[in-house]
Amino acid sequence: MNVIYTESSMMSLRSSSLLIGVLSLWVLSVLAVPIQAQAITFTLPSLNDLISPALQKEGVRFAGLLAAHRPYQPATPLGTTPGLEASIEASLLQIPGSFLDELKNAGVTPSLKSNSLPIAKLHLHKGIYPQLDLGLSYFKYQAFVLYGADLKWAFLVPEEGPTWAARLCYSQASLQYVRTKSWSPQLLISRRLDFADTYLGIEYTWITGRITGSQTVDVLGVPVTTEIDVRGIKATGGSGFIGIGMKIPGLGLKLGLEGAYSFVGAHSLGTTLGISW
Repeated sequence: MNVIYTESSMMSLRSSSLLIGVLSLWVLSVLAVPIQAQAITFTLPSLNDLISPALQKEGVRFAGLLAAHRPYQPATPLGTTPGLEASIEASLLQIPGSFLDELKNAGVTPSLKSNSLPIAKLHLHKGIYPQLDLGLSYFKYQAFVLYGADLKWAFLVPEEGPTWAARLCYSQASLQYVRTKSWSPQLLISRRLDFADTYLGIEYTWITGRITGSQTVDVLGVPVTTEIDVRGIKATGGSGFIGIGMKIPGLGLKLGLEGAYSFVGAHSLGTTLGISW
């Protein structure tokens, strides 16, 4: 029996199927949620016509904030004798409601057990001048790679009273299908005590991203490739955060705690455990 498809029916089938298939791949890579696409996938010439600019923006915003470099350091400088800290970060980031809403508008509903995602990183911080610190972070797991760095200048360090600092953070991430870069200027104030250093801060983040990748699937015995390449996606975010760093006397161990209220719904809570010299 021969089935004849008209050109209009094929175009309608291809557009609706491509939208469900590509969005399912995207959510799988970013959220690691098992979603089974039930639509036939055809060659995708352009994603701009199939995924709304709002969904592109919210997806890049979420990926950029998930991968953002968070120093977990107060305004107080480390110093140079030797002024070195190494630590491990474990944190949770809440998935913004605006991102989930855009996915639902596109017909994709991820089955999430929690609305927060975990992230872990390695950190290294060093005082390079009496009032200037440099920090680095790194994480890699399969196709997920995150890099981060920060430069902090403690511009007001009085003998008594709070310390003020300006910090610039940079992040670069590859989350399989989504690649992001972000810059976050921050303003910090902290008060150092004998056993702890409490701090407050505010930041604003600029994010640029690209959605790219391809996958070949078998459709009725014929290999069909889905290609994704959307560039120049831009998003922003901002947050206020509060934290504390506590040292265990005589052991050199340092515990850090930090929580952030995001103005775009990507709230975070995390901790670090490391060694301070």
